[in-house]
Amino acid sequence: MKVKSFLSIMFIALVLASCKPATSPTPTLPPPTAIVSTKAPTVSTAAPTTLPATVSPVPVPSNCSDSASFVADVTVPDNTNFKQNTAFVKTWRIKNIGTCNWTTSYTLFYANGNQMNSPATTPFAVTAPGGTMDLSVNLTSPASDGSYTAKYELHDANGKPFSIDGGRYVWVTITVGTAIAAPTASNTGTGTGTSGTCKYIENATIVSQLLAPINAARAANGLPALTLNAKLGASAQVHSIDMACHSSLSHKGSDGSTDKSRISAQGYVFSWADEAIYAQPPEYGGTAQAAVDWWLNDAEHRAILLNVKATEIGFGYAYVAGSALGGYFTADVAAP
Repeated sequence: MKVKSFLSIMFIALVLASCKPATSPTPTLPPPTAIVSTKAPTVSTAAPTTLPATVSPVPVPSNCSDSASFVADVTVPDNTNFKQNTAFVKTWRIKNIGTCNWTTSYTLFYANGNQMNSPATTPFAVTAPGGTMDLSVNLTSPASDGSYTAKYELHDANGKPFSIDGGRYVWVTITVGTAIAAPTASNTGTGTGTSGTCKYIENATIVSQLLAPINAARAANGLPALTLNAKLGASAQVHSIDMACHSSLSHKGSDGSTDKSRISAQGYVFSWADEAIYAQPPEYGGTAQAAVDWWLNDAEHRAILLNVKATEIGFGYAYVAGSALGGYFTADVAAP
């Protein structure tokens, strides 16, 4: 009968309505890919979609902060040598140590130096706080022999730069063709000395160029200037000579000495002391400014030079032909 059929249909509908659908498990998404494309993102020419008046856009969090840390040079370590007009890819591995999510609206921005045909901006990969990404740019070595550096800033989605290890830049430094002649006693304007069987070259001009940029960085961070101290300078010079003569970039001296024992050996009584070291062949850009730039862009060394306890400093520099890194820098920082 029609009534019976209708009642049967209504009964089935009520049974189905009382059954809750099974909850589907939330899918686990794979981690974001950390490889950055060097191609510029495609820009749509279509007119933007206008949201209905009743729909509000999702607000972007404004209480997070951006910060980065250098992890490794994945490709092209500093001073890699190329032939002229050679295409290459530089890749940095960078960690997100801030609290903001990095999106493709974040960019690597060419700031200064020799651009070497790299793009003006390169988009980030999506990277969550605590994650790392490999950030790459395409470059071409210049047509002339020499040493070349390109420096880049990290910019947020609004184009505002943020720091990496407390500094401003990541960079790529290469050499092209035949290396430039290394300095000798005659072209540095300084004399040579002997440490055992090691002949080294000191350079007072380089040493004198180290203080000003360090004090400028301290002033920019609201810290008082450091003053030169002869005993700290003597300690630093001893260590620079020792490193150069033994082709060793280490705070531990060839005789087992430490920075603090070397400072004490010069008769300096300190309440706090620490040391920054650096080495780079002069023919590949191993200048006073390069040393300071590296120190200020390395978190550990930056913390030494910008330490609130520091009041005095001394510098050392020595060059040894045929050593692993040519020119060796030391900065001994302390407070009486």
